[in-house]
Amino acid sequence: MRKSLMIFAILMISVSLFAQTYPELSIKDIQFIEADSLLEYGLRNSEPKPALAVSGDTVIVTGVVMNAPYEGANPDSTVMLHAGAAAFFLQDTSMTEWSGILVRDPDASTSFAILDTGYIVKFKAVVNEYYTTTQLNAVDFQAQDVIGIQSRPKPVLLTLDSLVVKGSGNPNYLAEKWEGVYVEFKNVTTTEPGVLGYNTFRIFDNDNSNIVVGNSADYWRVTPAPLPGTKLDRIRGYIETRTNIQGGWFMINPVYPDDIVYGEVLPPNISDVVRDKGVVKLGESVTVSAKIIDRDGSVASAKIIYDVDSVNQAAIDMSTADSIWTGVIPAFNDSVFVAYYILAVDNDGNLSYSPTDTVTSRYFYKVLNRDLTIQDVQYSPFGSGFSGYHNYTVTVTGVVTADTSDIPGFSGSGARVHIQNGVGPWSGILIFGAESEGLVRGDKVQVTGIVNETFGVTRIGNLDQGVQVTPLGTGVEPEATLLLTSDIDGANSGELPAESYEGVLIKYENVTVVDENADGNPGPDEGTGGNRNFGEILVADGSAVQTRVELQEGNNDYHNFWSADLENEPIRVIDGATFDVLAGIMYYSFGNYKLIPRKNSDFVGYTDVEENVVTPKVFALSQNYPNPFNPTTIIQYSIPTNNFVTLKVYDVLGREVKTLVSKEQSAGVYNVEFNASSLTSGVYFYRIEAGSFVSVRKLMLLK
Repeated sequence: MRKSLMIFAILMISVSLFAQTYPELSIKDIQFIEADSLLEYGLRNSEPKPALAVSGDTVIVTGVVMNAPYEGANPDSTVMLHAGAAAFFLQDTSMTEWSGILVRDPDASTSFAILDTGYIVKFKAVVNEYYTTTQLNAVDFQAQDVIGIQSRPKPVLLTLDSLVVKGSGNPNYLAEKWEGVYVEFKNVTTTEPGVLGYNTFRIFDNDNSNIVVGNSADYWRVTPAPLPGTKLDRIRGYIETRTNIQGGWFMINPVYPDDIVYGEVLPPNISDVVRDKGVVKLGESVTVSAKIIDRDGSVASAKIIYDVDSVNQAAIDMSTADSIWTGVIPAFNDSVFVAYYILAVDNDGNLSYSPTDTVTSRYFYKVLNRDLTIQDVQYSPFGSGFSGYHNYTVTVTGVVTADTSDIPGFSGSGARVHIQNGVGPWSGILIFGAESEGLVRGDKVQVTGIVNETFGVTRIGNLDQGVQVTPLGTGVEPEATLLLTSDIDGANSGELPAESYEGVLIKYENVTVVDENADGNPGPDEGTGGNRNFGEILVADGSAVQTRVELQEGNNDYHNFWSADLENEPIRVIDGATFDVLAGIMYYSFGNYKLIPRKNSDFVGYTDVEENVVTPKVFALSQNYPNPFNPTTIIQYSIPTNNFVTLKVYDVLGREVKTLVSKEQSAGVYNVEFNASSLTSGVYFYRIEAGSFVSVRKLMLLK
């Protein structure tokens, strides 16, 4: 009744909804894409943007609100959807296909915040595309934009092979028509909890057609994913398109608790597994607790299964009080490695485990007779990527290897600070929080914070509680650990040995650029539906195995022409170019491990061969550019025949200060970078010798 009175009052006071300066369109008008275009782009593992999303048009649209932006339509409560702003799904009142779309409120207007399910709204919005999902950003949403009320439309009943090729998870590209639409699937089974992040999972039917269940809704983001084998009588939600997810394309996002109805087979659900202490010392026992419930019966028993140094497996019976089960792993008087998991059995004999994969994702800790180190915190031997100290507070010491001036980030990715203890695997880690932002490379610090895994990266400190930093003076920056590109390869998240170098200062030697754009064709990024370029290149050393290098996030001059603004900017990295050394911090993002060089000094001995250039007829040494310079410049030379080439730099007293090239080279035009960051301002000379050809030129460093 109160909702109806509110709508009536709004309608009575409304004088005019809109000045007719923007086109009034249906959701289908906004979302629709021709079938041949969907098929063409689908074969390229991409998807075309709707024309309005490309142009970012402002439109007037009408539909019914499918979920409240805030729980209970109360702006003081939690948002219903995690979409970067308060949001709801909007659905057309008169059709099913092409009838749904996500609506966000970047302006955080009061009138938007109190919307509830069933409100009919007519409002102004800007069309845009997030990855491959079309959405609307509401503009100046007002109370008079609410024009009526009705019951929420019922979900469209579909089968999984409406979205994917029958018997697989491969997309049916024509299923784009269901994006944003409220749909329902019946009689499916769950598997792969955590497949796409916390509490996500996959569902499949009797034909093994399968899609991912997402966690965009707040309720389902904090609700434990069902165990593998759990039957669902039904699942309802909104279809999202994400071509960048592994093992999928379309996924469904349930919103309300009753969007999932569980079926007959319900194994016990194990959640909230914690131990009573993070750092375990000699002689200390460890109490492990977990919440274990059984939705269709009772939990008959639970055990902790543990081993010590990968041998001597033992079982500990757990006891219960109000669904909280506890057990005690005994104390040890030696430094040992303890790994464990929980096994629960319900009254019907159904089993469940936590973690669900007891081979690659066991819980673990070290029994220590010393202070904790970064190596202890980062150590993750089973392939999950998670630390044994995940969600526990730790204190470690290290030297800053990258500060916010080294890795300022790009396009909202945020600046990063890394610290390191010694060299080698597991020795580096990301730290997060306001107190870390003022640190500079070379600072020795002690940091205290909560260990957490964020998008596949282990870090200390989180949004709620940043690291506490205690300065310990100036340390010695560790040497970069030499790796082969084959050590990293194209490893998956948590895969060894790549995971052991996450956060570590590493380097490759004598690498060649085998692909100047790891994600598309050479040239600028064109957005979804066009050429993609995220500033990443592929390089390989003598192992002939390629791996990624990220150029966007560091504070350096190297680029792969990811933006048209960089067309005439040095230093563009091209196919066939070589580096004597490439150094930086190993990182993981968007499904790939990648090296992130910090500043220009991490690029040593860059040489590129200009393509589509006629073989030069004479030897030549060109004037460096720019000149004067600070601190890098490019020296170009030409050789008409194969020769052993040396290119060296000297000071005004004739002392050699740098060897840039000393190797056999084929005929061609070469560009070599000279980095003078370690030199003082002044005049220098560079000299080339190739066979009988000798030439000298002058350059000027101005700092």
